Amino acid sequence: MAKHNRGISIMTSSIIDVCLVLLAMVVAYFLRFNVLAGIDNVGTLDTHVSWAAIISPVVVFLFGLTSASDYGPSAPDLTRQLGLTIVSTTVSVMMLIVCVFIFRLVDMSRLLLVLFWALMTLFACLKTIAFRYYFKHLYSQGTGQRRVVLVGSGHNAVRYAAGIARQKASPYRIVGNVGPHPISTEVKHLGSYRSIDQVLDSLNPEEIVVALDSHEHGLLDDLLLACEQSGSRVSIMPNYHEFLSTRSNINVEGSTPVININKVPLDNVGFSFIKRMMDILGSLALIVLTSPIMIVAAIGTKLSSPGPIIFAQRRVGRGRQEFDMYKFRSMRVNDEQDSAWTTTDDPRKTRWGAFMRRFSIDELPQLFNVLKGDMSLVGPRPEIPTYVDNFKVSVPLYMIRHQVRPGMTGWAQINGLRGDTSIEKRVTYELYYINNWTLLFDLKILVLTPAKGVLSNDQESLV
Repeated sequence: MAKHNRGISIMTSSIIDVCLVLLAMVVAYFLRFNVLAGIDNVGTLDTHVSWAAIISPVVVFLFGLTSASDYGPSAPDLTRQLGLTIVSTTVSVMMLIVCVFIFRLVDMSRLLLVLFWALMTLFACLKTIAFRYYFKHLYSQGTGQRRVVLVGSGHNAVRYAAGIARQKASPYRIVGNVGPHPISTEVKHLGSYRSIDQVLDSLNPEEIVVALDSHEHGLLDDLLLACEQSGSRVSIMPNYHEFLSTRSNINVEGSTPVININKVPLDNVGFSFIKRMMDILGSLALIVLTSPIMIVAAIGTKLSSPGPIIFAQRRVGRGRQEFDMYKFRSMRVNDEQDSAWTTTDDPRKTRWGAFMRRFSIDELPQLFNVLKGDMSLVGPRPEIPTYVDNFKVSVPLYMIRHQVRPGMTGWAQINGLRGDTSIEKRVTYELYYINNWTLLFDLKILVLTPAKGVLSNDQESLV
């Protein structure tokens, strides 16, 4: 049933995509030659629509290739899907430009092409949002879900079932579990491991999830063989799932498959380059825009108490490399300034320093850290070496945050996790950011930072 629904949804989505491409060209033509002042019509509407019809299969293909039109269980999150949609429409229009201008097949207005790209991208993004909400509604009604048989009765099986239950509109529906005993009153117990062949033959599920505990490892070969013979899709929940990133992949080294458990999006050279370019351009622009504020902050710092204007503190960055992070000095010079935590009412703070911290003005010199490459505009907040040594032992997965550049702001900060807050919760948000990075995600965090990451409180973590 789910496979049939998926085929219908793919066909429907493709037809709508073609119609939206044609509509974008019609509207772009109307805007260019009927609304905007300029030259007379270049080419007829029929010619332009014909070219849109030619390019529409390319758009549909790219949407499918990049998963921009995937609304099923394996669909990317909304931010990533919108990013893939924009990339797909951009590449499509670039291909059209190559055909039209390089090969001089037909005259076409450049402004019209820009309008066509903008409208097609807008329509496609709106369609993506609408489809996601539509499928979310279907899943909440129990329609179109992928039927899952869960193999296991231990901790891993319980964890998997609980994760599915927490989703308000999950694309998966657990029809029951196979194992020594039931895992909950909500999940039907289908039988023991010995009965797995009969269970799978009778239910014919779309997916089988094998979630055995470590002490059941000896049963894995026989159970996987039975699952494979059922013809259903089989997924395995590994015992070490806590250490896996959401982008873990399998490499073949020699002739042996090896799982890379810590692969993250910014391991991609292209993505890393894009983020670095955004950091350079963004930091330069912000340095220029905030230079009057920094001049006033420097004068106020100098007048508030004896000591240097800039306070440099050792922090740990990408690859565990240490660097000097810059801030306007907000405290009186003291013996604990390189290692001590601060509090909201810390007596060492000057009045001017408290004011700067209230509005995060003391953080502005870190724009030069970003320009140097020590930091990024967005990323996990850097800690001092002493705390890194402590946290790497006491906080699981803490060190993964050092696979990327630390940031001036981050996903944890705009969710209220600044200052003296739970380091475990902070790391959870930081790992989510690292594993799900996109350019749009960075832009979202930067847009939200002034309201949620700067003006929210006076709780910077360290002096």
